[in-house]
Amino acid sequence: MPIYQERIKQFYPAIKIPKVFEEENRGFVRCCKPLLVLAGGSETWQNDINSAWLKLADPSDTVTFILEKEGTPAIYQPTKIEFPNEPNAFYATVPWLDVLASDGIGCYDIKVEYNIQGFIGSFIWATYKLKNWSIENALKTARLRVIFNLKQEVEGIDFTGSNVEDSIRFHGYIGDKQPNTEIDNLNYQDRVVKSVYRENLRSWIITTDPYTDEILRLFTDLYLLSENELFISDYNAHNESYRIQDQEAIVIESPELTKPDRFSRGTILTCKVGQKRNNQRTRY
Repeated sequence: MPIYQERIKQFYPAIKIPKVFEEENRGFVRCCKPLLVLAGGSETWQNDINSAWLKLADPSDTVTFILEKEGTPAIYQPTKIEFPNEPNAFYATVPWLDVLASDGIGCYDIKVEYNIQGFIGSFIWATYKLKNWSIENALKTARLRVIFNLKQEVEGIDFTGSNVEDSIRFHGYIGDKQPNTEIDNLNYQDRVVKSVYRENLRSWIITTDPYTDEILRLFTDLYLLSENELFISDYNAHNESYRIQDQEAIVIESPELTKPDRFSRGTILTCKVGQKRNNQRTRY
């Protein structure tokens, strides 16, 4: 005779509390520098935009995204939006053009407050310094603007269907353009070589100034890993082209990190990107 025993199946959601990393003082004391953001122009490449997000554990959990100016809530407050394909996950986007109109230039924080299964806390997503758009303020910088629309295993959030927009303006350079022309010629019986096919597969190199892990992780673990759409802009006076203004691109080679001085913390990131749409070709 089989022995039957009563069993109760119970499911418990995994709880993940946000962790804020604080660096140890190993002798290289470094003040936190806010990220530069610009706004006030008429073009997309003249206006920066940033987003923040958080995944909760249960529908009863809560999260609030607060924009603060010098420690107090700003007039402009971002709208919390739920991810369409990720339950209990939310994001908020801050278009700095709107913030400039309501609050003006200054130093801002995006603050995230949460209540996850009774654990109440908050952390600063990032600190920004907002300035008016001008080529003088943009000189010696470059920018990546991205749209997230993929399932991101690093973040643990399915971004599909959300089209979350974000950007990072950094001190560095995007240039060294190469046409990378693919060539196919045919040698005819009369020994005359004629063109059969040509196609330009343009590429650029992203090069940052020396940064520490705080900024480099944004490139390697977010912007150059999880982007669905990538737009590059460069604002350097010495660039061979002034046309790199939200140029649509895609990563074609792995980012590389190089330390110019192994006894300093600064590390340079380089990454090769190519044009997104390969439509520059001729054929016989």
